[in-house]
Amino acid sequence: MNYKHSIILTCLSAMLLCIQPGAHAQEGKPVKTQYAVVDEDGKPIRNADVYSGSAYAKTNAEGKFSIAVESGSDLVVVAKGYDKISLSSADALQQPRITMKKSALMFSEEDRTNLAFRKAFQGDIVGSVTKLDIAEIQKYDHTLRLVDVIAGRSLGMMGYDRIRGLGRGITVEDITGSGTGRTMFVVDGLPREVENMRLNEVESITILKDVNSAILYGTGAVNGVVLITTKRGEAFKKKSDFSVNYGIATPRALPKYLNSADYMTYFNQARANDGLSPQFSEETIEKFRTGNKYRYPDVDYYSDAYVRSFKNYYDLTGEFSGGNNVAQYYTNLGWYNAGSLLNFGEGAKGRNNRFNVRGNVDLKINDWINTAVDAYGVFLNAKGQRGNYWSDAATVRPHEYAPLLPINLINPHDPLLLGRKNDVNGQYLLGGVSNRTTTPFGYGYSGGTEEIISRNFAFNNRVNVNLDRVTPGLSLHTNVSFDYWVGYSQTVANEYSVYEPVWSATADSIVSLKQYGKDSRPGTQSVGGSSFRRRFGGYGMLGYDRTFNNKHHFTGSLLGFLGNYKVEGDFQGVKLAHAGLRLGYAFNRRYLVDFSSAYVSSVKLAEGNRGKFSPSLALGWVLSEEDFLSSSSNVNYLKLHASAGIMNSDFLITNFFLYDNQYASSGSYAWYEGGRTRNGIASSWGTNPNLDYTRRKEITLGVEGRFFNNVLGVTANVFHDVYDRLVTRPATRYPSFYTDFIPYENFGANQYQGAELGVEVNKTFGDWKLSAGLNVLYSTTKVLKMDEVYNNHYQYRTGHPADARFGLEALGLFQSEAEIAASPTQVFGTVRPGDIRYKDQNGDGVVDENDEIYLGRYQQPISGGLQIRLSYRNFTLYALGEASYGADEFVSGNYYWVDGNDKYSELVLGAWTPENKATATYPRLSSQTNSNNHRQSTYWEYDNDYFNIRRIQLSYDMPASVSKMLRMRLLNVFVDGFNVFRFGPSRRIQDLTIGGEPSYRVFSIGLNASF
Repeated sequence: MNYKHSIILTCLSAMLLCIQPGAHAQEGKPVKTQYAVVDEDGKPIRNADVYSGSAYAKTNAEGKFSIAVESGSDLVVVAKGYDKISLSSADALQQPRITMKKSALMFSEEDRTNLAFRKAFQGDIVGSVTKLDIAEIQKYDHTLRLVDVIAGRSLGMMGYDRIRGLGRGITVEDITGSGTGRTMFVVDGLPREVENMRLNEVESITILKDVNSAILYGTGAVNGVVLITTKRGEAFKKKSDFSVNYGIATPRALPKYLNSADYMTYFNQARANDGLSPQFSEETIEKFRTGNKYRYPDVDYYSDAYVRSFKNYYDLTGEFSGGNNVAQYYTNLGWYNAGSLLNFGEGAKGRNNRFNVRGNVDLKINDWINTAVDAYGVFLNAKGQRGNYWSDAATVRPHEYAPLLPINLINPHDPLLLGRKNDVNGQYLLGGVSNRTTTPFGYGYSGGTEEIISRNFAFNNRVNVNLDRVTPGLSLHTNVSFDYWVGYSQTVANEYSVYEPVWSATADSIVSLKQYGKDSRPGTQSVGGSSFRRRFGGYGMLGYDRTFNNKHHFTGSLLGFLGNYKVEGDFQGVKLAHAGLRLGYAFNRRYLVDFSSAYVSSVKLAEGNRGKFSPSLALGWVLSEEDFLSSSSNVNYLKLHASAGIMNSDFLITNFFLYDNQYASSGSYAWYEGGRTRNGIASSWGTNPNLDYTRRKEITLGVEGRFFNNVLGVTANVFHDVYDRLVTRPATRYPSFYTDFIPYENFGANQYQGAELGVEVNKTFGDWKLSAGLNVLYSTTKVLKMDEVYNNHYQYRTGHPADARFGLEALGLFQSEAEIAASPTQVFGTVRPGDIRYKDQNGDGVVDENDEIYLGRYQQPISGGLQIRLSYRNFTLYALGEASYGADEFVSGNYYWVDGNDKYSELVLGAWTPENKATATYPRLSSQTNSNNHRQSTYWEYDNDYFNIRRIQLSYDMPASVSKMLRMRLLNVFVDGFNVFRFGPSRRIQDLTIGGEPSYRVFSIGLNASF
């Protein structure tokens, strides 16, 4: 596998290197000339970018610049808010004064937005769409990963992979392969994975939120689409960009567990609560508190002896682009390398490496055909010690064994010591006990290594044919893709011994050893844990785009779309097949209409019921073009839009053949006087050939405006969605004896509705520039119809949020046996004083599952982000905050729910006892199973609200004179922080990770250089 991917990488690199010289062959010596760039009123245009082949310049305050025009290369002038100018070298040499025309508002080059299978100016869009201009963002935000740039700054997004919270509360399969199961990610026209993509290889991100804008992608787009468009080379704009970034990642929080002596003290308390005698004497506890730590271990797995205070990383990226009228290229090469938080053995040497390589090539075949070939590869290697250190750190109690035994404390004549084949630096033997014969320290020092490897390769080929010769505005487009991902592990597994010491009765010395296991270093590398994912995709499309008399703008698309996604062990795969039709019309950039539709097909449904038509309609009205507003000095742009649609999807149908009667084994039956047996066969579910698609039905209303000379921008949308015909087996419609024959039916329905508001302010005060943006999403859900029958009205899920959580209402802790006797009977196990007391909701004298009520929702109804960017001359300070409000969560797991022989966290310091019962903050401890206390209830519920300073960065652009002296187009240095701090009532819980590697706050320093 390594060999094959090495060949692929080599071929890709060779292709990219070979195309560069041809794309930039020059015909003659450059001629240096001075120019001036002005607008239509003759006023100079400042900070315009000017390119001619490999030469670059920027206009000064007077609009002037000097550049060496290369023969055979166009002179390209780009300025924000103006139409791009491109002059041939001959014309440029005779035109020292260049006049640029101001672009119409919402129709400039930077307003061109990627939509489903097309591009459009922002002023022509009628759907609910959010665009992120990555080139603009990277001027002040040097985020490394693509997925990290979306959360907090995108209107309508929850996190990076949930659009408006749609689909939450519904069990769905992962049709996209994106790892989210909620939102389809599309890269360069076709569905793809994005988790390992770099931000600097991306040109723009577009979020298609409503049915109208997403429907052309068919069934997989039911919860919205995130479009990713990667960078491409531009003719006569040769660029080389490099970035270097070094950072450290520090844990946001680490678990805190009791030391050995305190654990023993509280475990004795737990036994006392159970009516049992103490397990540890006071003398033993004192020895573990103050004695020799090798004899009386007290292992803190999160101490600096085993875990560093930070881990480091560095990131290197190179981008190369350019070309001429015939061929353009873009290449991105990146290397990310991160260390380990562990501080011993192989863990301390562990590194994660990620190599990214992308090559995008555009070729002009002739005057009416062009093609694009894209190749992309990601190579991941994560090497470290065997075992799962973080899982052991969360479960192994501190007193169980000493990780290392000093050799100088061991009887030098002990035969096991003398015959050892392995030690740690000649100073220690690995410690252990009979029930801990493998330890995280044994794995770290002597267990060998494990390397997790994955390879991802993607390929695109697009062909665009201009059919103006048939009729002006007509075009043909095709795109085919192949993606392949494979992952596996390479392990060098060593066997090792651990030793249990036998201590002297009179001194802190080890008189003998007990050995468990054996020492062996075969050096053999084994490969396992392999898996793969594979995807094919493609579409063919006829497009039409033509304007008549500068007023009537007609657009249209007719496409066929195919896709196949397969993972290891999935014999069916996920298949996409549909046809799409879009018709658009705009009159005088004032009245807009868009009809978008898809005829979808699904193999998950019975023959004769597999095709379905999904229509949508969107309307727009640009009020600022009307006479009553066109003369307003305060309203620069104002557009109202509305859309409605129905999207049929099999995305929410969780398996194949649900429409067919299925049979399976059922029990074992004896015959021949018990001498023989045979499995029985029984129906699993009944037949329903009319099983149909689920539907998303939506209405969206929106407004978009620019005001006060474009200082203020406002975007607002309200939406109402209903997901109906959800597939389930409605048991309540059939008698109980019919259970095995109940078919799957289109039965359930959920409602999602809400509003989103985005406000942006941009203002310049002399040398100061202020940009601030606020986006807020309000999203609520409700179950409209569900198959359910309960004894009590409060148990019904219908009418509650689709993401509702149900549980018991806690009334505090029982304080005495008398209080227990006087209370309703709780059926979840033996109840003692100090246990959680629950409310009997139905008054039947028994607390059981029938007393579970609605406690809250896990998806935040209010979320959003706040951005502030302040610039002074060459300095820019940027901050991004992300907020969530209105959601609830519940703690669980053995850090919070402690019983039996669990490791004790610091929470048990507030455990109930008869002495502190008035102030206890935790239920009584138990050395037995305590299922009464460990149930989802208000006792364990916490407020999940937060405001997270997601990113803060200070950057400095070196003066143009310095950059020029260094022969650079731009030189930028920065310091930044990621996930810097979280504010909220439950910050400690939210920041904490139990049983896994911690979450981090990251600080870095970096440099960006452009040539």
